[in-house]
Amino acid sequence: MMPSRRQAELVVATMVVIFVALTIEAHAFFGAKFEPQDGMIYHCAQAEVRPKNQEEYNVDWPGTSEYAAACGHQPKLIMHYISFDDRAIRLLEPTIRGIARKSHDYWPQIGLDFYRYGQPGHILKPIDITEDIAKGKYDGKIHRLATMFKQMKIPCFLRPGYEFGGNGQGRFASKIYWIQAWKRIYDIFQERKAHNVAFVWSALDARDFMDYYPGDAYVDWWAINVFVNNADQNQFINYFIQRAATHQKPVMIAESTPRYIGSVGGEASWNTWYQPYFNLAFKYPHVKAFCYINASWKGYPDPTFAYDCRIQRSSYVAARYREVMSNRSIIHAIKRSTH
Repeated sequence: MMPSRRQAELVVATMVVIFVALTIEAHAFFGAKFEPQDGMIYHCAQAEVRPKNQEEYNVDWPGTSEYAAACGHQPKLIMHYISFDDRAIRLLEPTIRGIARKSHDYWPQIGLDFYRYGQPGHILKPIDITEDIAKGKYDGKIHRLATMFKQMKIPCFLRPGYEFGGNGQGRFASKIYWIQAWKRIYDIFQERKAHNVAFVWSALDARDFMDYYPGDAYVDWWAINVFVNNADQNQFINYFIQRAATHQKPVMIAESTPRYIGSVGGEASWNTWYQPYFNLAFKYPHVKAFCYINASWKGYPDPTFAYDCRIQRSSYVAARYREVMSNRSIIHAIKRSTH
C-alpha cells in the first residue's frame, strides 16, 4: 500500500529535524541564558516531593543530604515548586529564598503551576487559572515572584505551566490561553528586570507540544520529564530533544525518577531505567542538565508513583550512580567560601 501524502510529509519532516539536529550537534553551545559550555551538564536533584500536608512544603534538606552522601556530590540545582495559591506563596517564598543561603552554591529550579488547589494536597483536582493569568488577574503575584527571584541575585530556572497537555501534571491547564499566560509572566519578569531567571519550557508527553510553544524569543531552555523505562529508546523523547536543537535551545531533563520500577530492584532497576537514562543524558551534547527526584514517594497524592526511588535504598544502584557522578563533565555544587 502506498503511503498517504500526509504520512509522506511526516516522514520528510522527521528526516529534516534529525538532519538539522545532527548538524547542530557539532556545535552544542547556543549561548542560552546560564547554558554551560559545550561538554558540560548540570546535576540537579530533589528529595521528597510535595506531601499531602501543605504546611510541609519546605525543601527536604535532610533527604538532599542523604542523596548527596549516596552519590558523592551535591546537586548544583535544587528542584522545587510554587503556585499562585496564597498559602503556597506564603510558605514557599521563604523556602525558595533559602536555597540561596545554604552552605553550597545551589541554584533553584522551580516549577510554577498554572493552578490553584481547592484543598491542601489536592494536586489531582486542581483549579485551572490559565485564563485568569493570561487576562492579568494574577499580575500582582507575578510581580511579587519576579521581585523575589531578582532579589536572590543568583541564576534561577523557572518552569511556568510545566507538563502542559498530554498526561502530565499540567494537563488541566487551558490550551487556548496557555501561550498568552506564559508570555504575560515572561513580560512582567522582564519589566521587573528579573534577568537572573531563565525561562524553561517543560513538557512530559504532549504530542502536540508545539501548539504550546510561545516562540524562541520567550524561551531560554527546552525541557522534558523522564519517568519511563528505557528512555534512550523512547521515540517521543528523542524526537523532542532533536527538535530542540533545530530551535538552538539547550535541553534540561527537568524531572526524572524510575516511576515504574524504583531503585529497589538493584541491578534490574539499573539496567531498565538508570543506564538508559544516563545513555540519553549523554547521547546529545545539547542536553545540559538532568534533574533526579530521589524520593520514596510515600504519602504522595498520586498513587501511580508507587516505588521507592531513593538511590541509597540499593547498594548496587548507589555504587553505579556514584560512578556516573564522578564524570568530570557534570557540574556539581561546591561549598561556599567562608572568607
